[in-house]
Amino acid sequence: MPYIPNEPPRWPTTVKTIKKIVEVYASDAMRYERIGEWIDRIGWEKFFERTELEFRHEHIDDYRLAMTTWRTTTQFKW
Repeated sequence: MPYIPNEPPRWPTTVKTIKKIVEVYASDAMRYERIGEWIDRIGWEKFFERTELEFRHEHIDDYRLAMTTWRTTTQFKW
């Protein structure tokens, strides 16, 4: 979540947000399903609805030149 404030040393807002996501994921996911697979299955709209997180403009990846950098790394990715 790009809008969560940086609050060291305990990061209470970050912990609260991650805990909410994991709790919703644990209650809704199928057996052996990973978080990314669960989000792909339910879709981003339902992810934000179920986790009760606010969707903001910071979530949109609008980097124009991203296509030129995709798949140009030396690291192997699926």
